[in-house]
Amino acid sequence: MIDRVKAGSFRDFVAELKSCYVILGDQQFYRGYCVVFAKLHATELYLMPADAARLLSDEMRLVAEAIAVVVKPWKMNYECLGNSEPHVHWHLLPRNENEPDELRRGPIWLRPESERKVTLDEDDRRVLIGSLRTQLAIRFPDARISIG
Repeated sequence: MIDRVKAGSFRDFVAELKSCYVILGDQQFYRGYCVVFAKLHATELYLMPADAARLLSDEMRLVAEAIAVVVKPWKMNYECLGNSEPHVHWHLLPRNENEPDELRRGPIWLRPESERKVTLDEDDRRVLIGSLRTQLAIRFPDARISIG
């Protein structure tokens, strides 16, 4: 996946920042869910140079803030797993207060994948990506944000 993102051929590309790429996630049950992929390849955060890890963390924080402005979540979840994609990347998952308690208090992975993999209709997807890009452009004036 990271190769498609770098090549600019990923359909749900949102933005390129100094240290990372931002894409819209494929589980839009959590509306605004995005993934932040580090540009620098490392399989673990602690294997990155400290300055690169700090920059990635700062950018991830501001991406989360941009998502929050757009979708107004009850809570943001941040997950850096790397079990299936051995590359440092963060899942930024806006959570909603209307989720059942047994699911709201736990990780999103407790919800069956078939329920999480909500696909947005094309107009909704474009509006959401456009809103995220607008908020990212405010926070990152030098970001590469392709429109289309």
